[in-house]
Amino acid sequence: MKDKPITVEDYEKHGKEFFDKYFYVARELGEGAKAEDILKIMESLGALVIKKRYEEKGVGPFGFNKNNDGNTDTIESDEC
Repeated sequence: MKDKPITVEDYEKHGKEFFDKYFYVARELGEGAKAEDILKIMESLGALVIKKRYEEKGVGPFGFNKNNDGNTDTIESDEC
């Protein structure tokens, strides 16, 4: 499925969610907002949402081999 080309049907299926967010940001930025600016704000706002979700609910951890305390696992070896 990962290698399958994106189809028009995929756009139809997921487009409403994208455009709801896009037009929300466009309204907030006001008349004359450029598409590039809207997309940049959407990206930043998405990152903020993820951060706030993590802070509010302790979602995660994200990253490679996180312990419950948030530290990354390390492999200790006597061969160093």
